[in-house]
Amino acid sequence: MNLPRRQVLHLAAGAAALSAVPRFAWAQTYPSRPIHLIIGFTPGAATDVIGRFFAKAAEPRLGQQIVVENRPGAGSRIAAQYVAHSANDGYTLFVSPLSSFTYEIVNPSSSFDITRDLTPVALVANGTIVLAVSPAAKVSSVAELIALAKSKPGELLSGSVGAGTLPHLCAPGSS
Repeated sequence: MNLPRRQVLHLAAGAAALSAVPRFAWAQTYPSRPIHLIIGFTPGAATDVIGRFFAKAAEPRLGQQIVVENRPGAGSRIAAQYVAHSANDGYTLFVSPLSSFTYEIVNPSSSFDITRDLTPVALVANGTIVLAVSPAAKVSSVAELIALAKSKPGELLSGSVGAGTLPHLCAPGSS
């Protein structure tokens, strides 16, 4: 049986998805030891919360502990690269937000390619990007926000989880 290069849980449908992780051709029970679930953001971030809910629901079904590890940075690229270089045995999984892919487009690397070095296993969750502004801005649409930003170049501030991530690319006026 050919095993995929690496396993990835995409954020974008449940604990039963881990049954899709390939089993070895010989009579080995999977999982026979703890599984490491790697998350590319800090504890409390949306990806972390979803990963922890997933781990909690999957543990009793698999009969094995799932250890959640946060490896934040570079729009989750640090975590993705860690998983890509881990043993190809199904015991190191990556919760992959869309930021993993958008960051790759903006910041390509010759040493690592997320679409080549990781293999999707299951869709775990769908997410929504929300744009919020202070009521003091007195804007009620994205068009009005863009017009305001253009009228005050360099004066409006926005926040995201990092350059090249999906929230950054969705922000009006991001480059």
